[in-house]
Amino acid sequence: MYCDALVLYLIHQFRGDRTISGIYHLLKGKKSSQSVQDSYLFHVKPFFHSCDDLDRHSFQTLVERLNVCGWIQSAGSEQMHFILSTEGERQLTRFDLNKLIPDGLCNTDQVNDEGNFWLKLQLSVQTISALQYHQSAFLPITRQPSVTESVRKRIMKASLNRDQLASQLHHELHQLLLPIPLTEADLFAAQLTGFRMTGLTTSQIADSTGKDPYECRILFKSALRRIMKEVAEHKATYPFIAGLMKQTASTLSLTAGETFHLLKEGLSLQQVAKRRNLSVSTIEDHLVEITLKERNFNSSDFLSHELEQQIVETANQLNTRQLKSIKNQLHDEISYLQIRLALAKNTVQKGSLLIGENEETSKR
Repeated sequence: MYCDALVLYLIHQFRGDRTISGIYHLLKGKKSSQSVQDSYLFHVKPFFHSCDDLDRHSFQTLVERLNVCGWIQSAGSEQMHFILSTEGERQLTRFDLNKLIPDGLCNTDQVNDEGNFWLKLQLSVQTISALQYHQSAFLPITRQPSVTESVRKRIMKASLNRDQLASQLHHELHQLLLPIPLTEADLFAAQLTGFRMTGLTTSQIADSTGKDPYECRILFKSALRRIMKEVAEHKATYPFIAGLMKQTASTLSLTAGETFHLLKEGLSLQQVAKRRNLSVSTIEDHLVEITLKERNFNSSDFLSHELEQQIVETANQLNTRQLKSIKNQLHDEISYLQIRLALAKNTVQKGSLLIGENEETSKR
């Protein structure tokens, strides 16, 4: 099953360095510094926020089943840290990894906006469909004020009558879905709500089609990211839908972006923390995120090249990304921040590969 291969692959990539909750938070897209950094450090960035409606119970049930099957095992004495067993590695090799990661999933530049964009697009389709049938009263798919207000303004700004607006939106969606693989396009379209036609959830689609619910989530997210990439690159071709997207997309989280702006003004970490009324540790989290996502950022004020090399060599010798294990092998003057920065820089230099450093499993 797809879900088996997905979790086996992620456990393989994490190599027992994080608890199983780390994988759950990755799939959910938890906006914590740990989850964001893990998506880079373990080369699993496409899977970040790929299953945002996943509930913990069903995920935990899946992990327990893999454990009962003997495909995963505890990583030493660490509780809830797992690695693949020999049989688990064998099972993973039977699955085509190219099918595990659809091409669209790798379009992660808009990941911070994809949740809001999807809600706005759904509400736009629902609203315009209702207007076309002269229905001003309907139950909206979301009542989030920021989403409803954004859609209202976008429709008002269009300066088109209801039929023209419906035609424009239909044309843009048709053009966007046309080049997308049929399975992905169908999954995407089936979730849109129109007049007297309620969109399905990915779980409902999985139940009705017999597909793996995890695969449905991944294929849908692949379609969504393909669409967002196309719209971002050709705004003039999709004027209505482009208006639903953030005009200045950034892979940085909003709060890390604010910290980055202050750092560029020459403020120290302590000064930024004081200015923003945040803890220094939070600003350090932002610094690591900036290092991962802003390729031209110079972190030499915080980490020398010699120290970086020493940290990376130690991590490679230990074959781990666990900060405590690395710190225990280094002299006390080296901080956890410097270790995190060194690992982040090393990840960026190698590139966010989908297959980890020790990709022996795929070669067996």
